[in-house]
Amino acid sequence: MTYLMKLFLHRAARHGAMLVLLWVLVGCGQRNVQPLIFNAAPWQPNEISTYQLTDLNGSYAGTARYDLTRLEGDLWNLRREINAQGTQEVVAVDMSETGFRPVQSTLIRIAREGTEVVSATYSGSQANLELTTKQNVTTYERVSVPSDAREQATLVMLLRAMPLAEGYAVRLNVFSPVTGLLDRVTVAVVGREQVTTLAGDHETWLVRMETPDSKTEAWVKTEAPYPVVKFIDSRNGGTFELSEFQPGE
Repeated sequence: MTYLMKLFLHRAARHGAMLVLLWVLVGCGQRNVQPLIFNAAPWQPNEISTYQLTDLNGSYAGTARYDLTRLEGDLWNLRREINAQGTQEVVAVDMSETGFRPVQSTLIRIAREGTEVVSATYSGSQANLELTTKQNVTTYERVSVPSDAREQATLVMLLRAMPLAEGYAVRLNVFSPVTGLLDRVTVAVVGREQVTTLAGDHETWLVRMETPDSKTEAWVKTEAPYPVVKFIDSRNGGTFELSEFQPGE
């Protein structure tokens, strides 16, 4: 902090300008946020990442699997399947090769009580949602979504296409069709860490993803194709640890 800023803070405090003082103090700790730019997809078609899930107590909770498939028309399909505590959830998102914006997606959640399905189709700044409840009641909704929004289910894998480096920080809009909510997410590299998982030892970037009410941490390998070797979802406290990585072809 410069001498002039210290002098300003001193005078602001003397005159009781506490709001101004707090604003300046927060500004001193802010990261230098960069424009959102993605590299080309680092993965190859038919890549598979398998994870073991543990709960808040460190107990085994289930498994997760991410599949990346090349589609026609310059599209990628990301499929995520989670089997945990008696529930199976499958999300499939078609996204553009450039910028990884979603085109359409489907979520199927199967539990003892029944099956829920949420489908989304994106067009410009609109998302058309079709929701089918466990009671087999279907409703339709159209919501406004920024044209630069990415889907929540893809965010962890999209970290791999970001130019991660010391001091890297960026913000982006993330939409969840299940809740119909839009979040503004700050993605920031905290540092480098050596991480050991069931799939071996990894030199990684520790990346923090924050919204006003959540914080998720992910460890992304520093070498191509930059697999995500571990992440902790703050919303449910679950830890995803890479158990097997199958490169694409």
